[in-house]
Amino acid sequence: MLRSEVNLGSAVTDLQHQMASSDTVCIVGSNSTDVAPADTDASVLQAPAGLISYEPDELMISLFAGTSIADVNIELQRANQRIVVPDWGTIGGAIATRRNGLRESHHLTLPNNVLRCTVIAADGSLYQGGGQVVKNVSGFDLVKLVVGSWGLLGLIVEVTMRTEPIPQVSQWLQSVDPTASDQVNHLYKPAVITHVNEATFVLLEGNEQDVNQEISRLNGFALCDMPKLDRSLQMDRLHHLSHDMPHSIERSIRKQFDPSNKLNKHIATQRDLLT
Repeated sequence: MLRSEVNLGSAVTDLQHQMASSDTVCIVGSNSTDVAPADTDASVLQAPAGLISYEPDELMISLFAGTSIADVNIELQRANQRIVVPDWGTIGGAIATRRNGLRESHHLTLPNNVLRCTVIAADGSLYQGGGQVVKNVSGFDLVKLVVGSWGLLGLIVEVTMRTEPIPQVSQWLQSVDPTASDQVNHLYKPAVITHVNEATFVLLEGNEQDVNQEISRLNGFALCDMPKLDRSLQMDRLHHLSHDMPHSIERSIRKQFDPSNKLNKHIATQRDLLT
């Protein structure tokens, strides 16, 4: 596997040494998904936090993966921008679990908004994917592999994300009308269409006049707040998104990245990915 020379500071160097010297490793962010075991003999590794660079005019932000999404949004809101990721946990955790929130699996908010990432491999070396650093390694698109990998391919330490302007209007609507799904499918680029507890929800975003025009096309819909998912439903969606790849291919890829089965062994065991 091609490695690139990367220097992200002493915190990352320390993590590399810990990764290389550990027999088993538990990778966590803020553990907002409650997947880290309560008792483990593994070395627990977390990415550092903090902003690396932000270029509002270029719609790009680079940061350490341990940075909370709440802190990212505070920084972005100063420039009237956002990242479309649920506002909980860390940015590395969101990427590792492909946290698209209420967007269904065909919405590729993640990984499409991840422009580059730097990862500590199981042997302690660094690799980068995205941008102009590594276009193709052994036939893999590294960014798309790391998104949704649940720490099974390495520890994400740095990411560059695509940002976007905050829309003038963001309005949720809901309906239990039998024609609701058909109606929203004829809208012009709704931001989100999702189904929760037999109700159809749609998020319309953009210019106020355009949003109001789209709302006028809907019958039997009521304005509402963003739907809330209970914990079990959130986790079901996360795990569903992480099983898009055929099992045999996922196991083969994991074998190349972590042949000694040291990374997040509890998750690999649950998903029958030990090699």
